[in-house]
Formats: sequence, structure tokens, C-alpha cells
Amino acid sequence: MEFKKSIFDIDYDKLIENGYKVFLFDFDNTLNKWKMSIISNETIKLFEKLKNKKAQIFIVSNGKPRKLNYHIETIWLARKPFTFKVKKFLKSKNFDKEKIVVIGDQFFTDMIFGKLLGAYLIKVEPLDTSREFLITKIFRFFEKLLLKILNVVI
Repeated sequence: MEFKKSIFDIDYDKLIENGYKVFLFDFDNTLNKWKMSIISNETIKLFEKLKNKKAQIFIVSNGKPRKLNYHIETIWLARKPFTFKVKKFLKSKNFDKEKIVVIGDQFFTDMIFGKLLGAYLIKVEPLDTSREFLITKIFRFFEKLLLKILNVVI
């Protein structure tokens, strides 16, 4: 597991060199603020760079379906940390689960989901925590405690 400030601090070239070709990104607070529908130009450039290196990119979100400004295959209402919906999707694509990277901002959804999936994990800092569900705020409190106990500095 790696800890990074943002999706732009990840060494994708190294991951691809090590055989990782499938990247599952969380959406809310990983790619954009909560409940937004815009993918930034900077993120689109990153996605295009990864696609040019033959990587597969998908969004896996617990959020409700919404129309995005960039065409990317997305699994909405994924029910993370449960994996059944995503496993079915990955099986239909014939992906090797050992070569998948999960990138997200929440420990108790994204990272547990990725661990259960058998993926490589990268936790990023949330973009904005001011507008989140109460349960998410509670999880973030426990996440901070856990990371402090583990002495993790991002």
C-alpha cells in the first residue's frame, strides 16, 4: 500500500513497468469533489497518458450515476467495500486481479475494497471533506486514528 497526496503524485510508469495495467479510480474526493460531474483537464491528460501506455482505466464509485464530461467506463453504486459487483465486471473483461491498482481517498471503503479484491492499493488525500455524508465524516475520524496509530504520514 502506498500513501500519496493526490493522483498526480503516483508513479504510474513504475506501476506499468511492474505489470500493473488496470487502474480503478474512486471518483468522489479522489478525482473531484463530492457529487461533482466534471473530470478536470489535468485528470483527462493523465488518463490519456495511461491509455497511450496500454493501461485500462475505470471509475468505481459508490455514488449515484451521473453524466461525466469525459467518456470512461464507470461502475456506479459499487457498494464498496464489497467486491461482488466489481468482480463480476472484472471477470467479464478477463483481467488478472494481481495486476490491478485501486486508487481512492477512503480507508474504510476504497482500501478495504481493494484489499478484498487482491489489488495493489494507493490511498490519496481527499480533495474536500467539507461536504460529505455524516457516516463518511465518522469513518474519516476513525481513519485518522488508525493512520496515527500506524504512524503513517502522507
